[in-house]
Amino acid sequence: MTDENATTPETAAAPQAASSNAGPAGHGTPLPNGALLSFEQRLDAYIAALRDLKERRAVKEVTEREMLQLLMRLNAPRINELPLLESLQQGITDFLTIRGVTDPLHGFVAETVRKGITLMNRYLTLGPDSPDADALRAEVANCETLLLKGIQGIVYTTGLCMDNFTETLVRAYGDVAIAASDTIIRETPPGEDFWRRHFEHYVVALVRKAYDSIIEDEGFSIAKEKSVLVIRYPFDALLAQLRLTPPPEEKSRIQKLFEGEARDFATRKARKIVQNLLRSLADKSLYPFADDAIDFISQIVCIDPAAAELDRLQTLLISGGTHEDGRQVSAAEVQFARDQVLCMACCVGLTLNIMRADFIAGLGALGQRDIALLRRTLGDFSLPCMGRTLQTLLEVQFVSELRTRAGDDLGKMHMRTLRERRTSTSAVEALFDQGLTRIRRNKLWEQDPHREDMLLFKPQSASELDALLNILQVEPLLEREVRRLWVEAPFKVEFGVFLSLDLLARSTTNLNQRLAEVLGRFGITRI
Repeated sequence: MTDENATTPETAAAPQAASSNAGPAGHGTPLPNGALLSFEQRLDAYIAALRDLKERRAVKEVTEREMLQLLMRLNAPRINELPLLESLQQGITDFLTIRGVTDPLHGFVAETVRKGITLMNRYLTLGPDSPDADALRAEVANCETLLLKGIQGIVYTTGLCMDNFTETLVRAYGDVAIAASDTIIRETPPGEDFWRRHFEHYVVALVRKAYDSIIEDEGFSIAKEKSVLVIRYPFDALLAQLRLTPPPEEKSRIQKLFEGEARDFATRKARKIVQNLLRSLADKSLYPFADDAIDFISQIVCIDPAAAELDRLQTLLISGGTHEDGRQVSAAEVQFARDQVLCMACCVGLTLNIMRADFIAGLGALGQRDIALLRRTLGDFSLPCMGRTLQTLLEVQFVSELRTRAGDDLGKMHMRTLRERRTSTSAVEALFDQGLTRIRRNKLWEQDPHREDMLLFKPQSASELDALLNILQVEPLLEREVRRLWVEAPFKVEFGVFLSLDLLARSTTNLNQRLAEVLGRFGITRI
């Protein structure tokens, strides 16, 4: 993948399409017969389209939208990982126009679009033989390059977020999850409906189906605690019903690019430059980059060669170095490279903002507390964030399923989600080489009754763990490892329905019959 940061039409270029293994549907599919047009050919097409729009008396918004669509079509071979699916390409254009206009980060893009159209209008008026024609062509080429960087940022961001989501589904459900997701991707552009369809299929419908299977397999427990009847459903039972096939270990091309950039020592300096640039602008109204998103945005930007080129040009300018052909590096070149990085960063940021909003809106009528939790959990659509988000969605939906089954008797019961930290038996056994003894192990952990390979932490809070470690007089090295397991420990989740028999008895003269009716709605036919 190559790129040149240029100030003239003849040298302006964008990333060339890469060829590697295909990812999920719609992403990274090689473009057929993607002939690269010269700048003069593209300029002729822009001018012809602009002339047609003027004759149609198109309003500004339509003009900007259609010109951006044309720019993307003409430069398709120069946009790395541009999806072939029309629905996804439409989504990219929407992010740059209709969807993105209200985002504060859209200002730089909007200014560049307006400038490009103004320059082409002037070129159309003056004609190709005007003394100013060469300068106008160069400026149009620069605007084109900046917008291509913005489009590239959107392509990478939408592709990475959607691929991470797909991988999360596959990890949870197995590779059979891909088929339904591919259908949704083909039929629905990125937006609220895109996420709603995924949510309805992979969360709502599958949780309902899994609940029925849990009841059929008796994967629940029921017990009386004083005057309360308690039904417990382990989250492991839900996951066991959802997992249909083992998950494959395969990454999409965009994921490989993103993860490869994170491991590449050579780009670390460029990433730092981008991070510093974005942080220096974050307090300005035109560039309100969220501090917790800057690292993600910088890593996306550094997939593209523009960041490394900015690093190279800045270094040469400061040191007084020259290009390979002996030309002196100018401040204008550095500024143009900086503008490319900034345009791409703005588009990555606004895309992330739009996708977050769409995801939350697609969840439907969840409670405000659940929405706030999911908004925090979703983060930057990274794999860890997506994994936690899917688990949260499944938990929320399972409780919703229980509340629905409770019906008019919901007021006589309450639902609780119980959590206990746990860790693998093998991880605990490994601590015996660092001073763990059987007595210490039995004080710190107990066997998970539902998983032979897992141990539950006995302390229920960090303060309880501190006190226990102090009582056991644990050595510093072992203490550090125990605390690490505590911090990294996943939660064993259990859903509890607590039915008040006293409240139920007040509404009937036949408690047993009334209880059978309530339990029947939960699918439980015998105690």
